Amino acid sequence: MRSLLIASLTAIAATMTTGCDEIRSQMNKLKTDAPAASTHDGANAKANKNRLEADVRYLADDLLEGREAGTRGYDLAAKYVAENYRAIGLTPGGNDGTYYQEVPMREDTLGSENGGTLTLTGANAPQDIEPAVDYFVGSTARETSGSVEAPLVFVGYGLVAEDYNRDDFAGLDVEGKIVVAMFGSPKFLNTEERAHYRSTLAKRASDRGAVGMIVLFTPDLAKLIPVPNPFEYLVGMQRSDSSMSWLEADGTPHSNAPNFRGGAFLSPALSERFFENQPVSWEDIVAAEASEMGEIQGFDMNMTARIEHSSNHRELTSPNVIGILPGSDPQLKDEYIVLTAHLDHDGIKPTPEEGDDELFNGAMDNATGTASIMEVARLLSQNPPKRSVMFVALTAEEKGLVGSDYNARNPTVPAEQVVANVNLDMPILTWPFTDVVAFGAERSTMYPIVEAAVARAGLTLTPDPQPEQGFFVRSDQYSYVKQGVPAVYLDLGFGNGGEEAQTAFQKDHYHKPSDEVEHIDFEQLRRFAQVNYEIADGVANMETRPLWKKDDFFARIFNGPMEE
Repeated sequence: MRSLLIASLTAIAATMTTGCDEIRSQMNKLKTDAPAASTHDGANAKANKNRLEADVRYLADDLLEGREAGTRGYDLAAKYVAENYRAIGLTPGGNDGTYYQEVPMREDTLGSENGGTLTLTGANAPQDIEPAVDYFVGSTARETSGSVEAPLVFVGYGLVAEDYNRDDFAGLDVEGKIVVAMFGSPKFLNTEERAHYRSTLAKRASDRGAVGMIVLFTPDLAKLIPVPNPFEYLVGMQRSDSSMSWLEADGTPHSNAPNFRGGAFLSPALSERFFENQPVSWEDIVAAEASEMGEIQGFDMNMTARIEHSSNHRELTSPNVIGILPGSDPQLKDEYIVLTAHLDHDGIKPTPEEGDDELFNGAMDNATGTASIMEVARLLSQNPPKRSVMFVALTAEEKGLVGSDYNARNPTVPAEQVVANVNLDMPILTWPFTDVVAFGAERSTMYPIVEAAVARAGLTLTPDPQPEQGFFVRSDQYSYVKQGVPAVYLDLGFGNGGEEAQTAFQKDHYHKPSDEVEHIDFEQLRRFAQVNYEIADGVANMETRPLWKKDDFFARIFNGPMEE
């Protein structure tokens, strides 16, 4: 099915034109612009619904084939964004005087249907286990095939938090071992700190010499995946998706866990079997997960695992698209506010039923965000703020925040001059929203700007209603946070029927071919873009550079600039 589909698309692609004239033609056909305010005092220019709709309709059109990083469809989307930047009058902010920052990457997919095998030995080792039924093995960007065999050590959450005098590795020797870990982090942590610790477990284990990791499927993990059979769902994703890593200057894939040589994910049933006749029972683990502190003693499991894996590799480049609006203040124009939205989506991949749509157009995710940063650029260009603003349409977010991580670590302006990030990613715009969540805002001096912009829009700021989802580390702002840059990411709250609306979209359309334009309420997109414009304008006009609040968690661990 996949090969037939790709052959058909290749034939269709032969009829396409990729030059700038075609992009301009598409823009002219789609847009019916109403005039925007020519000047504004502060943030008085108004976002234009027609422009936003035209941009979303182009970016989510079948012509772009789902905008997967490294494909023709993504490149068409990148050309469209670059031409919009040119029309707005933004300065090229990419490499060699262009709007493009090419990101070198390696893509890896499973080398076989199941990716590899897991073999367990030892007196208490479960036997007769099957791939895709009891476990799945991950692919790797480092090797096309290989194996790792080592003793297993259970490390609980693998949490190391000096602020709380917590070290789950204390007394354990994981050098040259494969760690077995619970998914997530304890409930006592702040929601954004929980998300951070959850996302950095592999790094902590690798830093201590571990050579692989096996992740348990616990009840809390099942709650995060609202489908009838969540493990089966993850197996399907593993088989159909690829992952990407950006390449270092020497051509090696960048990794936060460079010592790892393999990994596996267990089913709920095999996770439970792992703890038969062990010092800690499965019931103990479930109870610890449900507790506030999540403490449970780690131990050597007297079991050895051999993980064999195979991958297919493809090297490619895919651009971040960058335009710069120079600041108007001679003293502040060398400081940059970076506005980001990921341009990519899932492309083309098989779906469960023959004949189903295999084109993932990603209208909500994230044509809406990309359209919004282009609209913010148009509005800000009418009366440029004091600081320069860099607009970055990012590649390969869906592959693990690859484009933003590369840009944050390799900025096209001096790194010390990047002073804030405002990220726009997949607002679910299907109902008249009344409240918003401003991830990260209260951690920095940007909070009053965000608070004022939200109030002017007649909205309410509310706490994160889904802390278990860890949204703060699942979108591109986290890449800049890890480089010490204060960031804010605006999402929609649960007011006025928002919980039902968001739950329905997540269940029926998120990362599915049905994420199409008809689900978007473009008046709500206009409101969303307007608030983000006012936030960007306010931050770019602050008298002093944005700073983390004194002793903020992220400022300390990532060495960011703080208030005195």
